[in-house]
Amino acid sequence: MNETYRKYLAYVKEYLTEHKGIESPNPLHPFRSRFQHSIRVLHWCERLAQGLENVDKEALYTAAIFHDIGYENRDNEHHAQRSVRAFHAYAKEQQMEESFYRKVERLIACHSDKDRMRDADASLEMVLLMEADLLDEEGAMGIVWDCMTMGNAHASSYAKAYYHIMESSNKEEPNPMVTKRARQFWEEKKAIVARFSKLLEDDLMIGSEYFDI
Repeated sequence: MNETYRKYLAYVKEYLTEHKGIESPNPLHPFRSRFQHSIRVLHWCERLAQGLENVDKEALYTAAIFHDIGYENRDNEHHAQRSVRAFHAYAKEQQMEESFYRKVERLIACHSDKDRMRDADASLEMVLLMEADLLDEEGAMGIVWDCMTMGNAHASSYAKAYYHIMESSNKEEPNPMVTKRARQFWEEKKAIVARFSKLLEDDLMIGSEYFDI
């Protein structure tokens, strides 16, 4: 990994720790790390940008690292604005070029508004950042998330976990991705969940005459 990005990540981890933003405030999701999510979003950005031309990868990757730095243990509906302010202060301290950090700030500011992915004026960097953010914790990770959530809720049966998976990871929804590669990744993830759900349904004999005995 680029040493500059390592330095950025170290700063984000320290900042999130200081502002109590790493762990989820939801008691059912103590396993979710905002810092680890940021690392994975960076990884997804690298995968999605591979082979594409006219992508400002430095701005994209920097935005991925800092996009959730504004998380705290409260009021995270407005985390994007806090993330912009935190990154701005860091960029000024590091004497980054203004044209660069302003571009990164625009990406961070918009990343939660996923409806903008399909805007005609949406930059490719903005689209890729949003796609990367959405791809994390889907597919196999989504199944694990659902199962761990049910464990923390003290679910009393395998069937409750199954129904939770069907309502969350395996719910019907349109493919939200824009770029070809991201759309393929999304379909692959959804196929994994659908296959797993069908196997679990068969193992639990859901719908059979024995299920409710």
